[in-house]
Amino acid sequence: MEHQRVGVRGRGAAHDERRGAILDAVFTIVDTEGTEQVSIRRVAERAGVSVGRVQHYFPTKDDLLNAAFTAINDLGASRVHERLGAAGNAGDPAAVLHAVLTELIPRTDDDRRLFRVMQAFETHALTRPHLNDRVKQGYQELAALLALLLHQNAGARPDSATSASLPRAHELLALTVGLAGLTLTGSVTPQQAQHIALTRLEAVLAEVPGR
Repeated sequence: MEHQRVGVRGRGAAHDERRGAILDAVFTIVDTEGTEQVSIRRVAERAGVSVGRVQHYFPTKDDLLNAAFTAINDLGASRVHERLGAAGNAGDPAAVLHAVLTELIPRTDDDRRLFRVMQAFETHALTRPHLNDRVKQGYQELAALLALLLHQNAGARPDSATSASLPRAHELLALTVGLAGLTLTGSVTPQQAQHIALTRLEAVLAEVPGR
């Protein structure tokens, strides 16, 4: 299986490719052995580069883990944005809600790898306040997006408060993330998880005035 690498094309592409290969090695170690097994030397061996090369980009283990933490979260966010673009219904809040919740459920091997690594980093962040704050912020932003979309779907004024929709947004987010975790253990299939999440979404949308 060819894993996704972190990096961009254009000027400095070689630099980004080397940096991305190192971070991909971190993801592989985290996925197969856990965050505690990450070290500069282990990552260098996995990436097929020298220890000095890794330290050129990431002088310490903390620098390495912090960069990987940021990269995996950015990758997860970009996947959601890609899904929204592919949906082609940016003006339809209900369609965007469908797209976001669908993307949160892993379906392919790469999806499952991404979700496992994200879970590992979230566990790692629990005892590190500066990282935990970033995890919390990410979920808050995602919940706020869902609340805004529910708000828009109800036909509310754009300048009115979306706080009334936040409890439903948290419900949908918690349900979908929980279902995503169940797919990793094989307790439910991705299709079953998606059906449950979208069925609940339809029920929530039907409760909203203006639907």
